[in-house]
Amino acid sequence: MKKTNYKNNKLNAGILVLLSFVLHSCGQMTVPSEMVGLWSTGKDRITVRTRNENSGFQFASDSAVIALRINDDHTVIGSIGSAKFGNGRIKTNWLLPVKMSGLAFTIDCGQIGKIFENDPLDSKEVEIWLSPGPVNGIIDGELRYTQGVNYFPMAGLVFTKGK
Repeated sequence: MKKTNYKNNKLNAGILVLLSFVLHSCGQMTVPSEMVGLWSTGKDRITVRTRNENSGFQFASDSAVIALRINDDHTVIGSIGSAKFGNGRIKTNWLLPVKMSGLAFTIDCGQIGKIFENDPLDSKEVEIWLSPGPVNGIIDGELRYTQGVNYFPMAGLVFTKGK
């Protein structure tokens, strides 16, 4: 019968707690006040991916504008093409340092509808990933399909802050 070594278990648990604190302290913790307000992109090409059991992945693309309002309480409302959302939330990337990941914030948009007319998905979960910033009223981002374990980059974005 194998004897359990409680000393090693406590050491491993302590290392995990310490590591989580270190990672947590290295990441971005708060959303800067410069992020609050209206943000929009130009017309960007957005690609939606679907999977067909017989033929693999299929792609549909069209151009659309993304518009967001980031509020003081970190809630986000907006539109991605013709799909609107009202219960988004901006979160900081606290897990990995920004220098390692290039990702400072994520906006969880939740379930949205069709982005453009020939969008094959009636419903999809998406996130907007944002780089550190903003710099001179501009911030880079990416639209990601995030349903289940699928993380598919749908578009590269450049957001400009509205007046």
